[in-house]
Parts: sequence; C-alpha cells; structure tokens
Amino acid sequence: MNFYQKTVEDSLAGLETTPVGLNEKEIHARQQKYGLNELKTETAFNPLAIFFSQFKSFIIYILLFAVAFSLIIGEYVDSIIILIILLINALIGFFQELSAHKSLAALKELTTVQAAVLRNGRKVVMDSRQLVPGDIIYLEAGDKVPADARILEFVNLAVDESSLTGESLPVEKNNSVIPSTVQIGEQVNMLFSSTAVVAGNGRAVVVSTGMATEIGKITGLVREAEEEPTPLQKRLDSFGRKLGYVIIAICFVVFCMSCGREYLLHLELSQQFLISLAFVAISLAVAAVPTALPAVVTIALSVGVKRLLAKKALVRKLSSVETLGSCDVICTDKTGTLTKNEMTVRKAWTLDGEAEISGTGYEPVGEISGRIEPLLFQIGFSANNSSVYEEKGEWRKTGDPTEAALMVSGMKSEAMFLSRHAEMPFDSDRKCMSVIVAYERGRRIMSKGAPDRILERCSHVLIQGRKKKLTEEHRQKILAQNDLYSSEAMRVLAFACKDIEQDENEQDLVFVGLQAMIDPPRTDVIEAVARTKEAGIRVIMITGDYKETARAIGREVGIEGRVLTGEEVEYLSDDELREKLAHGVNIFARVVPVHKQRIVTALQELGHTVAMTGDGVNDAPALKKANIGVAVGSGTEVAKEASDFVLLDDSFSNIVNAIEEGRGIYDNIQKSIMLLLSGNLGEVLIIFLAVISGMNLPLTAILLLWINMVTDGAPALAYSVDPYGTGIMSRPPKPRDEGILPGPKLALISFAGLVGTGIGLFLFSWHGGNSDSHDDLILAQTMVFNFIVLYEIILVFIIRRAYQVPLFSNKWIWASVVLSVLLQVMLMYTPMHLPFSIVPLAWPEIMNLFFAGLVFYATFWVYDLISRPSS
Repeated sequence: MNFYQKTVEDSLAGLETTPVGLNEKEIHARQQKYGLNELKTETAFNPLAIFFSQFKSFIIYILLFAVAFSLIIGEYVDSIIILIILLINALIGFFQELSAHKSLAALKELTTVQAAVLRNGRKVVMDSRQLVPGDIIYLEAGDKVPADARILEFVNLAVDESSLTGESLPVEKNNSVIPSTVQIGEQVNMLFSSTAVVAGNGRAVVVSTGMATEIGKITGLVREAEEEPTPLQKRLDSFGRKLGYVIIAICFVVFCMSCGREYLLHLELSQQFLISLAFVAISLAVAAVPTALPAVVTIALSVGVKRLLAKKALVRKLSSVETLGSCDVICTDKTGTLTKNEMTVRKAWTLDGEAEISGTGYEPVGEISGRIEPLLFQIGFSANNSSVYEEKGEWRKTGDPTEAALMVSGMKSEAMFLSRHAEMPFDSDRKCMSVIVAYERGRRIMSKGAPDRILERCSHVLIQGRKKKLTEEHRQKILAQNDLYSSEAMRVLAFACKDIEQDENEQDLVFVGLQAMIDPPRTDVIEAVARTKEAGIRVIMITGDYKETARAIGREVGIEGRVLTGEEVEYLSDDELREKLAHGVNIFARVVPVHKQRIVTALQELGHTVAMTGDGVNDAPALKKANIGVAVGSGTEVAKEASDFVLLDDSFSNIVNAIEEGRGIYDNIQKSIMLLLSGNLGEVLIIFLAVISGMNLPLTAILLLWINMVTDGAPALAYSVDPYGTGIMSRPPKPRDEGILPGPKLALISFAGLVGTGIGLFLFSWHGGNSDSHDDLILAQTMVFNFIVLYEIILVFIIRRAYQVPLFSNKWIWASVVLSVLLQVMLMYTPMHLPFSIVPLAWPEIMNLFFAGLVFYATFWVYDLISRPSS
C-alpha cells in the first residue's frame, strides 16, 4: 500500500490501528508476524571461510596436485616443502583480511536508537527494535527516524534525508495526501528509517519495519548484488588456466615421446621407467609453476594495504587493492563526497551592491569582500535557532543546515547576540520566520524567508542605510537577482526588518537583502578531478539532488557533460542507457538506488572497470555491484559493509591517491611476475628440450623449488616495495582485455627465457650432462642450477630498468640479491648440498659461470639497442 496516497484516516484503518496506539495483544501478534525492527546485514564473518578463500587460484590448484602426486609416489620432502609454501601464503592473506574485518567492526557505532511510542494510550520510550507496523511514534528535532511512517500531525517538521536520497537540504514535511505516484524524495508526508529530524516535531504511524522499510529494501539489493571479481583476479585466473593447459600439454608430449622411445628400445614400459617419468612430470610441473607467485602477489597487496592505510584508506578485501589502479570510470556521489554536506553562504546582495564570502563549511573563518549592509547578516544571525561549535578540531552544527550557514555568515560579519523577546516560527504557508529582538533604540522584528513571500510583506527597502519606498523597479531588480542565484543552483533567502512599538506583525517590513548559499565542493576536489582526467579516468556524478544543483557543482569541480534525471533514466531501456553513457552523459540527478545499480551495470557492459564512491544508504547497492566500492568513513554502516575500501576521512583526493597506489602496486606485481615467469620459462625449456632429445634430467624438483622460492622469491618480494615509475598518473588505464603482461613485457621475458635455455643446455652438455657417469651428471646439474640462479639475479636489474626505476632507489632489492647469493653459497659449500644432490664448484667452473653471465647480459644489451624506439 502506498500510504502517501492515503488520508490519515485511511492509513490508520489500513494498518488496523487507532490514534491511541496498539494494545498488548496486538503488539505481541504483530511482533510474531513482522519480527524485530532491524536490518539483516552481513556483518558477521567466518575466519575459516576467509582462510580457505586464499586457496582459490588455478596456480595453487596445480601446486596442490603436485603435492598429492608427490605423496603418492613417495616424494615426501618435495610435497612438504610445497605445502609449507602454500600455507605461508594463505596465512599472510588470511591475517591481512582478518585485520581489515576487525578494523571495520571497530568503526561501527554500537548505539541503540530509542523511540517514543504510544501504546495502550500511554507514551513510553523503548528500544526501536520493538516497533511494529501500526505503532504511533513521536518525533522531535534531533531524533533519528526509527521506521518508515506516515505523518499524522506536524509542527514545522523538517527532516534530513541526505543519507537516503542524496538531497542536501532538509525536506519540509506535512500530512497532506499526494494523489500521484512520486519517488521517495517527493513523498513529503512520509518519514523514512535512518533519516534525521532537524526541526519541529510530529506524530506518525509506523507503516514498515526492518527489511520492509526503504532502507531495508536497499539492504536487500546489497545482499542480492553480485560481486564482480577484480581485474587482477581475472587476469591471474586466466594466466593460471593458460599455464595449467601448457603444463598438461608439455607433460603429455614428454610422456608420449618418452614412452615411445622406451618401448622402441626395450619393447616394454618398466615400473622403474614409469617412476622416473613421474619424477620428470613433477619436475616439469614445479618448473612451470611460479611457486612464489601467490606469496609475492599477497605480500605486494599487503604492502599496498599498509600504504593506503597511511593515506586514510582502509582496505576490506586484499585483492581489491590493485583494482583502483585499473579503473577507468569513477562514479561518485555528490553530497558528502564531492561536497562537504555543509551549507555555506557564498554571496550576499542588497540594492547597494554584492559581496562574496570566502570560507567553507561551519568554521566561522572567512572574508566578506565588498561593502554590504551589516544589518543583512545580523538578521540571519538573530532569526536563527541553530548553533555551531568546535569539537576535536572540527566545526559541527546543531539544527537546520540552512540556519547554520546563516549563523556562520553572521559570525564572519561579527554580528552581535541580541536579546530575543518572541518568535514567529516558520511554517509552510507563510514560508518565513521572524523574531522580535531588543537593541539599543528599542525593539525590532527581524524576518527571513522565501524572497517572493518576504517581498509580499515589504513596503520599503533599505538603500545606503536609509529607508525608501519599495517601487516596482526595486521589486523586479530583487526578483531578477534571486533568479540569477537560483540558476546557479544556490538556495536564496530574503531578509527584512522593522522597528516596532506595539504592532508585532510581519507587514510593512523594510527589505534589506538576499543571502545565497550552496553545499560547496571540497577544497581539494577540483585538483583531484583534474588529476583523474590526466590519468585517463572518467568521473561521473550520480546524486539524488536536483538537476540544476548537480549541474552547478559539476561545472565548478570540472565534471562536464550532459545531465540526465532519475525520471528520464526510468523510461530508458538498458540499451538506451548504454547509448547515453557512451555519448557523454556524466551527471545523473534525482536518482534512486535502483538507477545507480543500472548505471554501474551499463558502464560495466560497455567494458569499463568501475569504481563507485558514496556515503549514504542509497549508495550501498551500487557500491557492491561496482568493480570497486569506496565508502567514506562518516557514511552509513550499510555503505561500509557493501564497500571494498573505507576512506577514514571524506576527502575525494584520497580516492585519487588510492588509484595512484593501485597502479604502482600493479606495476610491482608485473615486475615480480616477469622475473618469476622468465626464470620458469627457461627451466621448462631446459627440461623439455633435454628430455625429448634423450638427455639426462638437467634439474630435479627440489632444485627447482629452491630456485623458485629462494633465488626468485626474495627479489620478487622486494619488488613489492619498489618505487613507482615516472608518469604513473599520466598514462591511460590498462585495457580491460589486456593480459597479466602486455606484449612488450612478454617479448622481454620470452627473449630472456630462450637465451637462458640456450646457455643452460650448453653448460649442461659441456660439463657431462649426457654422460653415463653419475658424478658427471651431478656436476652438470650443479652448473645448470647455479647458472639459472645467476641469470635470474641479472634479470632483477634488467626488469627494473624496463620500468625506468633508478638503480639504487630500493635498498631491499640489493639486500635480497645479496641474500640470494649468500644462501646459494651456503647451500653449495656446507653439508646442506647433500640432500639437494649437488657438488661444490671449483674455480674453473665458477669462471665458466661468470663468463656465461656476461654473455647473457651482453645479449640483453644488444636486445635493448634493437628494441628501443627510434627518436
């Protein structure tokens, strides 16, 4: 039932209640039927589920298979080593995500909303969770609305609905019937759960509780919205699958060729041969899989989490850190994100001239430029029931935000506190509010209100401090100035006064002037939007506020393009909406939550990676649907629970900082993958070519694990703290269909793998790898093992050069290289070499390795000269 279309009497009848409330029997029955008045949010988290989610990767599946297969054939050492690696990786990710969950829980406000309710004819105050449809509730300024309700009675009732609709100004409420179908923002005879009463008082009947309220429906949309996997997850999954198929194909080729050759030679496949072939398969699998990659990615993301936390961004989901670096569209709410959600007087006007007022928000600091009648600010200051105050370094307000803005402009003009004798409150019929104050020459009535209504009550104007008769020319000039300010999306109030003796009415007033105010953009937003443009990122404003207000704020912060309203979106098909977005619509006004989801979905279907920012309940479904949801710390808990990031302060510039961080993290992950893959490519080719050509196995599984985890692993981890390359925010976002590595980077590591394979096989053959002598084979394997360690150390610096990172800018890279060398020396020249089946090298072999390393580096020097673009 649309209660806003029903009369008060019909609403009470439809809910089977009376103006004196419900009795105990009815309350009990309805509590059984409707349950508690609370939202079913997914605040609980399962630590076990978080732990097992760390294993959801195709690469990890391959390694788990290698563990199982090693156990089957009795290779317990290999299987235990691989398993330890996987557990360490899982624990790093687990504790990082667990910490984020706990941090978010600490942000929650653990307060219970109390409600004044009429039950059994008596007014009682109780926990709002006990409310049921049909309850009669009382509300006054400062109360939080506990449930959706139809207004029965009201006195100057105004409600802040910004958290639900995005409307920055309080909505004046009444109990009149609305015959037509309207959106939530126009349902002025209804109250909605989670909104706040800022002025007046009223009585209402509860029509919906819990998940049936408007906020409950939004929470339901959040729960139903499917989470999009991050670009990194998609790319790693695609990479892992392709790698898995390559491994299976290589193992299949090796199996067929080896079995064929064995059968031709011996006319049978012995058990010993099959076990040896299994060793080859495990070696190939371990060689092909970048064993350190899961740990490297997890640690790189964890480092990013800590960096982002230092920049006031709390990461809820580890894998989402990189996604901001890939996004090419930011959909942002206006109120509280682009703007401060603090009304500020920008301009003051009298018939003598105009003044501009600097400063933003409720901090009473700013200058009034231009000569203006001080009485204009004194009236706004005195005809006022709000207050502003400083708390913990921040300025806050109580009461109506419009009145708070006038209070601040009065403080900037050094207005005086005058003794108030009486008040004529604002009401929706008069559209004005007046007070009677005492001043040095007697008593004065001071009025403020809608310009047209104030002018109706004026007979004179104030010009150069003198009272003059109001003429039609004056009237037209005042109304024209009001229209000008209104076209700039500013809210305009008029101010008038008169000295009184006994006549205390609002007639024959003297018009003083206008004050125009707006919820202004944050001071850092204009620069932040400019940075996103430079980075090739499109910014789209999606707000519940009015079209002209949205257009004006967009123009001021640099968001350009056509404007669509929620009503227009409602009548567009999905194809038509995609068409509008593809042709420059960048501002959406008067939208509802379903529209926000549709906009995000349409952008994703156009191939965009979408970040959605917001703070209100109305943003939550779109936050969850977006590739990356960013909630601000002062926002609602529903928004935070739907997000991937929570900004601990509400600055839009922090989102841009997070994008820069995401891009840098992705670059560092790419560097790690290049190092690991290049080494793995060389290892696979060496084993593959040796086996199919009938040579002995150049590398065993345990040697490959050492290379992949120790030699590769330490420098790859050090990449996670590498400085970012120059111009990281001057390049476009990565294409959505780009693989984990772009073409030039793949060419680089392919070249490295091929050159390393050639040199490695040469060393293997030169040092007796084809010999039947066990000692010669061990020496040849040792040479290949050490050469791969050497060439991957050289690769560490070649890859950093490709990303234009200064040579000595990361001490951890150098430390990791020194550590790798020291560990290699310790392995070679202590009893540790025995279980690895290698031998210490003498000086001649060491010189051969050194020369092989020089040849490897020289080929890259030539490659760099050939591949460098001509100037």
